[in-house]
Amino acid sequence: MTDDDIQKRKLETERKFLLRTPSEEIGPMYPIHKPENRGRDLAVTKAGKRIAGQPLYIRGKVMDLTGQIISGAEVELWHADPHGRYPHPSDLNPARLDPDFTGHGVYVTGVDGRFAFRSTKPAAYPTSTPGWWRPPHLHFQVTTQWDRLVTQMYFPGEELNDKDELLARHRRLKQADRVEAKTMPLDAGMEPSALHLVFDIVLPTPHSISAFKAR
Repeated sequence: MTDDDIQKRKLETERKFLLRTPSEEIGPMYPIHKPENRGRDLAVTKAGKRIAGQPLYIRGKVMDLTGQIISGAEVELWHADPHGRYPHPSDLNPARLDPDFTGHGVYVTGVDGRFAFRSTKPAAYPTSTPGWWRPPHLHFQVTTQWDRLVTQMYFPGEELNDKDELLARHRRLKQADRVEAKTMPLDAGMEPSALHLVFDIVLPTPHSISAFKAR
């Protein structure tokens, strides 16, 4: 076997493995007071009132490096409201806060490894750095029996994506495609104005690490 054959086989083997979803800091707006039993629907209040804003449907799978699904993963979601405000006492954004918005949900994956949330699209907001506005994004924390990942998901096609300092770092590392969601056609029953996104999350497991090391 020639050196070219060995290199070709190595590349073919590595293509079988997925790349881990990049991590982010948990950030200052992680919910202090989490709503009880909110589940996966952030678009309505407990009283059944619809939250204002563009309807957002986000779904995905939690997988390991080999593409094997991970069941029993706790997927936690939080984000700003349609005005760019977090329901957090430390948020200094002067925009008005939607009093009905909780901005937090939890979903535990089943045997198919899938998760799904309904919410409203968050708005951009100013940071403490002059001139820097964060583009719309969602925060995720995924916890399994082997690992915990905190990351952010970005919306495709947003003008502020090109100016965001955190997303710029992912682009420098050639991993921006792993933190940007993909737009999907609307399913039956979704509002005509809704946004439907898919965002898969990849974490290591002992099985996938062993397989990667043995490649």
